[in-house]
Amino acid sequence: MAVARFQIYRSADAGVTWRFLSANNRSLGQAARLFVDAEACARALVELRARVADASATTARETTSQLWSWRVRLEGADLAVSSRRYHRRVQAQYACRSFLGLVADAALADLPRAVRF
Repeated sequence: MAVARFQIYRSADAGVTWRFLSANNRSLGQAARLFVDAEACARALVELRARVADASATTARETTSQLWSWRVRLEGADLAVSSRRYHRRVQAQYACRSFLGLVADAALADLPRAVRF
């Protein structure tokens, strides 16, 4: 049975990052920054899962497109951002709540293997 999971991958910007995929392979969220290698990225995922209850979530409207996005912050640093933009604020808030709820229970199996795109 498919479940939500993390995926570490090498980005086009020559760094390593992660994304969180739903059971049907839709991207629910992604790292807010790049990491130097897969091990550093995996450590950030372990911290995210361990401290997700302490994180704060915010939604914001982008001035250029007028679309909404969300971000998860901990101690002033962005940990995760939405993978897509939303037409309505309530959609962004719902997506963020779903992300936070699923992240807490997500397995970190097979990390730090990085796939290439």
